[in-house]
This record gives sequence, structure tokens and C-alpha cells, in this order.
Amino acid sequence: MGESLMSTWIITGIIAIPFLVLAVFLLNGKGAFLIAGFNTMSDEKKAAYDKKALCKAVGVLLIVLSVLMMLFPLAIELNAMWLFWVIFALFMVITIGFAIYANTGNRFRKDPAAIDPDKNGESQPVTRGKKTVIIISVIVTAVILIAVCVMFYFGERDPAVTVHDDGIHISAMYGLTVEKSDIAEITLINKSMIEIGIGIRTNGYGGIGNALKGNFNSPEHGNHLLFVYASTSPTIHITRKHGSDIFISFRSSEMTGEIYRKISAATQ
Repeated sequence: MGESLMSTWIITGIIAIPFLVLAVFLLNGKGAFLIAGFNTMSDEKKAAYDKKALCKAVGVLLIVLSVLMMLFPLAIELNAMWLFWVIFALFMVITIGFAIYANTGNRFRKDPAAIDPDKNGESQPVTRGKKTVIIISVIVTAVILIAVCVMFYFGERDPAVTVHDDGIHISAMYGLTVEKSDIAEITLINKSMIEIGIGIRTNGYGGIGNALKGNFNSPEHGNHLLFVYASTSPTIHITRKHGSDIFISFRSSEMTGEIYRKISAATQ
């Protein structure tokens, strides 16, 4: 297991474990004050709700989300991006679905037909205003999740390298065009980027696994650009006359070798 992947497991665990601890706390019917929305209600309105049922429902939700969260590194380790997106979709659907379920139909009221104390004696199961707030919240959540999804999609996929007579074009997050006249040397290093030395990310995509793109800095190579899958070898090293060195590698070692041969032939 590569260092980058190991750090992904650790980071995911740091996030998921507190969720699990909180879930156990909620499953015991305690911790209602931690639930967003409920903790801002008046005492009179809180009394109309079944706190234990609400806590248990949120506790189950946190356990499900924690399990899904811990599956993200597994998808990366298996190099199965389809599994990553399936997990991500489930995460989104379950989160939004629970938000709708919990905020409609007076699910957790002790008496669903009870009078809402904030409505001056009138029974109001779900007002139009509440529905609007719920819909807007769901839309905003969905937009944020879709934006994150798109970022991961472009960040995690292999770079597209186009080789032409005048140089090469790297189509990816932080991609660029390198003119043939600016290339000083091209070498194929029989090591992964982890073995070469990734350095510190200064302005780039660190991903959730081995995909690295953008600007990095290390004592050995100074400022450099990475378009790599950090745990695979070999790695293409392009030294430029003017500008930062570039490192390229793909999930497939065969693809890295093929691109290296194409770049070498076109820039000789």
C-alpha cells in the first residue's frame, strides 16, 4: 500500500470514527442537542417531538454514512473508480433522502396531529414555507455535492497527453502546452512518483488517493508540475529550458511507456 493511499485511510478514519462515536451516543437516545434544526427550537416545540426516536434515526444515518465513507479508500485501492462514484451517489441520495424524510410529515412528533405551538392553535403539519425551505436546502446540498463530484472526476482521471510536431499538450486539471523548443530532456524513470519524491503541494490537486495534479515543490526538483498516479511506475520526466520540470504517469504502466515513446519520437 502506497504512502498516499495509507494517508487516505488515516484521514478517512479520522473523519469516520467520531461519526461512529456520535452515532453510538445518539442510538442510546441521547444527544438531541447536537442535531441541527432541533437544537434551535423553542423548549415548547421540542417537547412535541419524540427525542429518542429522532436521536436513533440520526444515529443510524451516521453509521450508514460512516461505513460508506470508509469504502472510499477501498475503491481507490482496488483502482475501481466506478465503485467510487457508486459510493458517492449512495452517500448523496441517502443524505438528501433522510433530510426530506425527517423534515416532512411530522415524522418524529409524539402526536403527528398535535397542534403546532408556533401556529396559535392551528394544526400545521407542514406549511408551504417549510416545504420551500426544505426544497431550497436539498437543492443547495445537491449542487455542492455535484460540484465536489465534478472536481473529483476531473482530478482523479488520467491526464490526456496529445503529442504533435511542435510539442505536447497536457489536457487535465492544471494542464498546459509545452513547446518542442522548450524541452531540454525527456527521461523515463523506473520509479513511481512516491519513490522519486512528491514534495509539498503548493497549488494543486491532492485527490483522495494517488492522483496528483498541479504545482509541487521538493528539495530535489524545486518547483515542478505533476500529472501522475503516484504509486505506479515508470514516470516520465520532462526537463524544460524555461519553466518547471514536469512529471507524468498513468494508472497503466503500459500507457506511460507508450506516451514516453510518442513524446521522444516527436521531439527528437
